[in-house]
Amino acid sequence: MHTILLSSLLLSVVLASALPTLDSEKDLKKTGFGLGQSHHGLTLLKWYAKTCLDKNEKSLCNPVAGAYGFHWYENRDKLLPGLNGKKNTTAYYTLGNLRSPHAEQLPCYVRKDYNCTQPQSNQDRVLVEYTKVNKMISNIFISEHYNKKKTYRIGLKLLAFLKKLVSRFYIKI
Repeated sequence: MHTILLSSLLLSVVLASALPTLDSEKDLKKTGFGLGQSHHGLTLLKWYAKTCLDKNEKSLCNPVAGAYGFHWYENRDKLLPGLNGKKNTTAYYTLGNLRSPHAEQLPCYVRKDYNCTQPQSNQDRVLVEYTKVNKMISNIFISEHYNKKKTYRIGLKLLAFLKKLVSRFYIKI
């Protein structure tokens, strides 16, 4: 099963290769995602890696149910790769709009710098490709309010780093 999962994830990497893939802490830092006063993206990403994924990338948070402010992302602007025939079983969901219904379920430390008068304090997003049948996450992306130039795929090495980092202690990258 692990081989099948790994093959599936590698295929997803190839399909999502139009977007830059972040494989390390250094890659993530270079993007500036979630950094700066009143941004919540980096904290949101670390929280998501720790709370919403098991060791096999199975989703522990159901994005379809809308918990934590998750909602369906239609991808009309083609920000993310096409789902190529998987539309009946797979969809994109987005997390991070702090004004979405149920976003108040996110921990206070994720929402603490939100200021409704500063648009940049609500622009960071985590997007996931979710397969409803097996509840698996095939891809994770980060974006500054759906800006193609500021959208990146999270690679497996970086995801593993984030999971280890946040499972041991909470530090600021």
